[in-house]
Amino acid sequence: MLNPALYSAIFQRKSVRQYAPEPLSEEQAARVEQTMGELVPLLPELPYFLELGTGKDGVARVYGYCGNTPQARANLGFALQQLDLALHLQGLGRLWYGFGREPKDVNPPPGMKYAICLKLGNAAEEIGRAGPEEFNRKAIADITADAGLQALFEPVRLAPSAMNYQPWYFTREGGRLDVFCKNPVPVLKLLGTGSMNQVDIGIGLCHAVLALEHAGYTLNSAETAPVDPPKGYYYMLTLRSSMT
Repeated sequence: MLNPALYSAIFQRKSVRQYAPEPLSEEQAARVEQTMGELVPLLPELPYFLELGTGKDGVARVYGYCGNTPQARANLGFALQQLDLALHLQGLGRLWYGFGREPKDVNPPPGMKYAICLKLGNAAEEIGRAGPEEFNRKAIADITADAGLQALFEPVRLAPSAMNYQPWYFTREGGRLDVFCKNPVPVLKLLGTGSMNQVDIGIGLCHAVLALEHAGYTLNSAETAPVDPPKGYYYMLTLRSSMT
């Protein structure tokens, strides 16, 4: 089960691009490290590694590393979005940063590759929004045609994604939720966003699990059980929950 306190942050979080010159204090850095150790993976069999560091601009970063598969990147995004929401509640600014480009000074653990970076620090602007009306997102019908999920998945609709592409789509049969990723359009392929979209799927799934658990449902498992995707999408993974 995810930390239920994270649910409220979904409706306020925003990307923060302006940071104060003061670095994280020792106490703040220690709290970030503690939070990193409390994250819950979606697919425990797929390891990832998080490293707290500092960018050339003096602002902190959390570098994310994982295996070179779509599901491994989704698992990493699932964990890091918990961190994003938790740091919002701690009063820090956050920004998914770098567009997937690997920094020169990273050192991936054996068997892993750099995947994504989360910038964080003391903000020089507001860290939140007044409410969902300030988000620019797709309509709920564009991410699922299932009426039961539409009633629950406003949090998924509000999830952040690279270039606001919002690549997720969900179908449901009872408690089985199949998750698909939208094929990148040609210009995004040229920019190399395919792997970023897979991290985004994990971000959306973090919001999905928080929404399910907030509604009183239990996540029973996450697994790979491929089904034919809708046109324009490819299969990512399957959630099984106590929904009926």
